Order: sequence, then C-alpha cells, then structure tokens
Amino acid sequence: MAAPDLPTATHETIDRPTFVHLAPDHVSAEALRDGVVVVIDTLRASTSIATALANGAAAIVPALTVDEAVNVAALLRAQGERTLLGGERGGVRIAGFDLDNSPRSFARERVAGATIVFTSSNGTAALRHASGAARVIVGTLANISAVCAVISKDERPVHLLCAATRGDITLDDALVAGAFAARLVELGRGFASDDSARLCAMAWASIAEKPGKMPDRDAIRRALWTGRGGRNLIRLGLQADIDDCAAIDSLHVVPEFSVGLARVRSL
Repeated sequence: MAAPDLPTATHETIDRPTFVHLAPDHVSAEALRDGVVVVIDTLRASTSIATALANGAAAIVPALTVDEAVNVAALLRAQGERTLLGGERGGVRIAGFDLDNSPRSFARERVAGATIVFTSSNGTAALRHASGAARVIVGTLANISAVCAVISKDERPVHLLCAATRGDITLDDALVAGAFAARLVELGRGFASDDSARLCAMAWASIAEKPGKMPDRDAIRRALWTGRGGRNLIRLGLQADIDDCAAIDSLHVVPEFSVGLARVRSL
C-alpha cells in the first residue's frame, strides 16, 4: 500500500500505449473500458480456446463457475444447439464435463461445429473482468503473430491482462505478456507504458540464448516448467500441455469476446 495522502498520480503521455496488468485485480474494469484488452492465460486456457476455434468450434462461452457453465449448457442444448462442457478445477477435468483444459482435448473431430461452455480456474474470470472493454481478445504464444497483427493497427490503448493464479502473479503469464509487449514494439506500436510492461519484456528477453534473439521453443519450455503453473502441470502428468503452450505461432486464429453475445469467436 502507498501513503494515503499521496497526490493524484501523473503519467507520461505515450502515443498508442501498451500496459501490462499482472493480475485482474491490478486494474479496474473502468480503466480497461476504452482500450483493447488481450487476456493471457498461458497455462492453459488461452491456448485451449484458440485451439478449439482453430479446429472449427462455433464459439466459446466463458462461465465464471461450474454451476453457471452447467446451466448455460443446458439452456443452449434445450434450444437445439450442439454444446459441450469444458474446463477444469485444480488443473483436472470437472466431473461430468466433456472436455478438460488441455489444448489437445480440443481436436477437430471432437469440437468442430460445437459451442463450448468453458470455465477455468483463472482465465475465464479474467475474460469476464475485461468484458466492459472496447475490444477483448484472447492471446497466447500460439497465436501471438496473428493477434499482434490485428491489435498493432488499432489506435486505442492496449492492455495485456494476465489471468494470474488465484490473484497471484505467475511467471508464465508475465513471460508471455513480455513477448507481446516486445512484439508490439517491433511492429511500431508505442513503447511499453508502465514498468510492469518493461519488466515483462526484460523477463522475456532474458530467456533467449543470445541477446536480441527470439527465445527458441526449448528455452520457452524450460522457463514455463519453472513457474507455479508449470510445476503443477508436471505434478499432474500434463507436461505435454506445456509443450503445446510453448509453440510460437502454431495457430493463426484471433479469438475475440463478443460481450453482447457472451461468446468468444474467431475473427
């Protein structure tokens, strides 16, 4: 906490700024309202959502709780919509759900044409927190080039919103936020506007074997192994999911959250 009698903060003005928020409760929903938000849940919701849409899923409906997911799925099925339940609690599939939160579960033969009602421990809550923004996109390493190509052309502020874990900062999300911040700078987007963005970009650069070079997949994988989320997946025997989440540009889809429809769809 800061001193309660501090004057109102002032910030330098930067054209087309990019901010990083290391957890949803680090930024108010109001502060996101006029910006483009990229929700980052590296391990694994962002990659799973992008994989599902790349494999032909009609849409993802993010639910905050298990009960909400079950109720929404029942309503959609009653309306004749082909619907699957997906998500996790504690890293594993929820009892009675069709899918877990492993990207490999969202294979084309399973999800093509289906609406997936999805709830994860952290990612879907971050999506819902950002729902008042001008634009909400789901980003991860797997679709970083596709997402950055879209948002680099947008004049509005960009907010890279990390899902975190139970409100705590996570290494995996911070690294990927740094990758996005660095890529946007390369594309001519205004420089990172806060120290969180600079720290994340420095963390991303630090895992490259040579200064100024893009980290390779092995370096990314090793870094993801060391974080809280990576260690938990290894403990659960889900190390292959880390490999999928470390694969830069394996997907070319840009998932966008349409708040009015309460659905994430591919652009």
